[in-house]
Amino acid sequence: MFGLSVATTTPFTSEGEIDLGILKHHVVNSINSGAKSITFFGTTGEGPSLSFSEKYKTISYLIPNYLKEDQVVVAIICSNAKDVVSEINKYNNIGIYRFLISPPYFFGNIGSFGLKEWFSEIFSCYLKTDNNFILYNIPQVTGVRVENSLISELRQEFGPHLVYGVKDSSGSLKSAKSYLEDENLMVAIGDERLIADCMSLGASGSICGLSNIFPQKILKILETRSESREVNNLVESILKFPVTSGIKAALAIKTQNDIWFNVRSPLIRAPKIQIRELRPYIEKLD
Repeated sequence: MFGLSVATTTPFTSEGEIDLGILKHHVVNSINSGAKSITFFGTTGEGPSLSFSEKYKTISYLIPNYLKEDQVVVAIICSNAKDVVSEINKYNNIGIYRFLISPPYFFGNIGSFGLKEWFSEIFSCYLKTDNNFILYNIPQVTGVRVENSLISELRQEFGPHLVYGVKDSSGSLKSAKSYLEDENLMVAIGDERLIADCMSLGASGSICGLSNIFPQKILKILETRSESREVNNLVESILKFPVTSGIKAALAIKTQNDIWFNVRSPLIRAPKIQIRELRPYIEKLD
């Protein structure tokens, strides 16, 4: 069972630098709350707004003093296959072998042949390694859907150990069900509203943003396979605005630490109207 991986958000100082001390405290608390792993630099982590040197410095700081290597998943969001390979190689050098990898996103609705060629260029470099790749389906952001048929072809060619699973953040139950047709595929759900139903259908866990704020609530949904109306209401409130700023605002309210409001451009801080709307939902769940 993959379990819960917290799609951690990234704390920035008022000068825009990553606050490693705050991040360390946050991820250690997440693990102590029952999460099996932390996923860094994805959507809620503002990965595309961070340089590789910042990401590498962050992971090097946290491992092995505060996190074990197998408690870390690193998101790779990059359209240049050679840069992807370069980043993976450098992470391998410090013991990181699990990756959440998005499809190339700039060119929009890429055909299945082009996507297979792109992923194959990367995966062919790691046939005799311990790497696990989780493909990231979030078409509303990337403009590219990772079809189950593509994953099946890649698993057949490169093996199920290398092409380990998929994170479905489409928000579509139909999409999630298409992945769950393969009983041997690790399927992690990104939309908290779908976790209960998908776990009942055979999903392996979740990589989600709301676990930054309420990891134990998400764990309960995973374990009981029963949805939480309060969690769903909070998700609906967050989705009325840009999601990453909303997650950070919710975490700032929960922890009473304003550093979590800070985001990097091109994102902007959650507006006051969103903060006012989020507060009662968080107080009800707290």
